[in-house]
Amino acid sequence: MSVRHRSGLTAAAAVILLSLNLRTLFASLPPLLGDVQADLGLSATASGLLTTGPVLCLGLVAPLAPWLARRTAVERILWLGLAATAVGLAMRGRESVAWLFAGTLLAGAGVAVAQVALPVLIRVRQPGRTGSLLGVFSMAIALSGTIAAAASVPLDRALGSWPAALAIWALPAAAVCVLWALPALRARRAAVEDRPHRPWRSPVGWWLGAFFGMQSAAFYATLAWLPTMLQDRGVSERNAGLLLGLVTFASFAPAFLLPVLATRRADQRSLLAATVAVPVAGLAGLAVAPGAAAVWVTLIGVGQGATLGLGLILPVLRAPDPSHVAPLLAMTQFIGYTLAAGGPWLLGFVHDLAGNWTAPLYVLLAITALELPAGVVAARGNPRRAAPDAALSRTG
Repeated sequence: MSVRHRSGLTAAAAVILLSLNLRTLFASLPPLLGDVQADLGLSATASGLLTTGPVLCLGLVAPLAPWLARRTAVERILWLGLAATAVGLAMRGRESVAWLFAGTLLAGAGVAVAQVALPVLIRVRQPGRTGSLLGVFSMAIALSGTIAAAASVPLDRALGSWPAALAIWALPAAAVCVLWALPALRARRAAVEDRPHRPWRSPVGWWLGAFFGMQSAAFYATLAWLPTMLQDRGVSERNAGLLLGLVTFASFAPAFLLPVLATRRADQRSLLAATVAVPVAGLAGLAVAPGAAAVWVTLIGVGQGATLGLGLILPVLRAPDPSHVAPLLAMTQFIGYTLAAGGPWLLGFVHDLAGNWTAPLYVLLAITALELPAGVVAARGNPRRAAPDAALSRTG
């Protein structure tokens, strides 16, 4: 095995380990939300706020990452985000509304910092492998959600309480913090991180945020309420959790492939159209023929994995050089997650208003369909520009 190949495998393994803690916060709660609501007396609207809070943190805290990147090594920023995530997850181990909300928000802030820092780390430290490593990044995020969603109910049964089943996810985050401590201490600040940029003047940045917002709103609303929607249609609590796991499992391959495919072309609009059509079909099928739920949730997962991969790679492709990646990512995630935060809350509000879960399902379908018009400008490339993967290899 060549030195270059070993280096690529090492980088991919590091990205996987670091990414596996970026969705356990979000995916571990929904399968247990019924028990949490019953024990703490939360309404559907209040529960929507519980799932909305960390998503809002992803947007509001994201601009902190570029500010930190101008002052310290990106490896240290990533460690800080993981440490905050671990502490926040551990705080959810008390049967208390205050501790549950506080821990959720702290972990959300940690994930926000880490999620901006890791793509920057890839672009700066591994410029020749940006597409493939960002594919690994988005795939590992999907894997993180799958593991947490599928294991939540079994962990609840094994540990005897939902607080313990939520808090146990602090252990893998803490373990990665320990493993990453030495690289973080040894790292030096990269020169490309020294110069501040203002992407807010770029129309493309706003469209990137709009697309990321619609994609994320659909993803987090699905994550928060799909098990409840399925249980309302007669699916058991355990099977609803497994079907949510199937959504994230089905997203693995497209989450990896879309960044790789996107870096090989200057214009990504055809990819955008295909990736939006698939989850729209799945949600429409779930609305009219819920008996084939496994088929429909698979389509939803495939489409959401594809749009996640596209949403993560587009800001990196649209950044003209590595020094612009962190500011553009932060802007995209600030706009995107601020919009996305309304997704889970909106579905909970519509349920309380309509008294059923059919109306929220159609709202989720509409949000997903809006990804297409929101993403057209962001996915439109310059046909005269060199292929993005070649450009990425030349930069940094």
